[in-house]
Amino acid sequence: MADAVLFTLLLLSTAAALVLMRSALRHWWSERCGRVYELSQNRLGTTLRVAAAGAAALAAVAVGVPLLSGGGGGGTAPAVAADLPLPAPASAPARAPAPPESWSAPPRTLSRPSGGVLQELADGTRVWTPPQYSYPRSAKVSFPVVVAQVGAADQQEQQIYAGFAAQVQRGTADPFLVVLPRDCAAAGPDLRAVAHHYRTLTVRSARAILGVGDRAACAVREAFAHPDRYRAVAGVSGTYENVDVPSPAGRRSLAILLAYGAGAGSSGSGAGEAAERDSARKLRTALRARTGEVRVISGVAGSRELFARVAGYLTEKVDGPERP
Repeated sequence: MADAVLFTLLLLSTAAALVLMRSALRHWWSERCGRVYELSQNRLGTTLRVAAAGAAALAAVAVGVPLLSGGGGGGTAPAVAADLPLPAPASAPARAPAPPESWSAPPRTLSRPSGGVLQELADGTRVWTPPQYSYPRSAKVSFPVVVAQVGAADQQEQQIYAGFAAQVQRGTADPFLVVLPRDCAAAGPDLRAVAHHYRTLTVRSARAILGVGDRAACAVREAFAHPDRYRAVAGVSGTYENVDVPSPAGRRSLAILLAYGAGAGSSGSGAGEAAERDSARKLRTALRARTGEVRVISGVAGSRELFARVAGYLTEKVDGPERP
């Protein structure tokens, strides 16, 4: 009801302002026409009419502003607004969790094998960065990761670095960042800590796991247990009697390589090589029946060359270095 009264007053004030302004213009025009006949001019009428029109316009504004803003009319507008849902308060952006205290210690440099850098993290995990990691043009490049399960006293570790570096120099392999856990834990290494200190690709398609000798079966079991973590697995010079073959669903397109070289096996005898060969063939047969293709590399002379072939295979299956 109050809004209707205000609206009526607004119309009347506006109409009065228009009528008075029109009257003021007509009076001014008639006075102006008398100048031709040299008649005396009376501006008082025009002035009064303009003043009245201005007062009517001010009245229209005074009535129209509260009406249009919803602030008048006996408080009906606030009652409607109170029924409207209030906007939810803006929540503060979620903060990323702080890294564990154990990650704060910088890596300790141990040596520089095969042109790269071997470092150790606070938890005992060792990381080998290839020579290309330190190139100035690679300052913003992230590298794929190969987790290498190698025994503490295994002399094959140096051959891994040499073979990987040689294959990169030949242009037939990508440079990989190699992570060496302290032991063969069921949960696997903490790759988040590695990514905290190094430029690594963190997606599954850029990760592989490699096991050598006594730890070859460990690497294969870890890959089968965590199909969401690794894209490829390579067992080198190992035996696999205690490895359970996963179902096709559990394998999740895992690329599998079983490799052994010519000459003495990891046990240091020809019988050891024969055992590795027979075990790899049995596992390949079991995997083919359940999961499809499994590649075998054999008859390669020298550990360095064998790991170079492994690097070439992993390059086929795993994403290469990327610039974000």
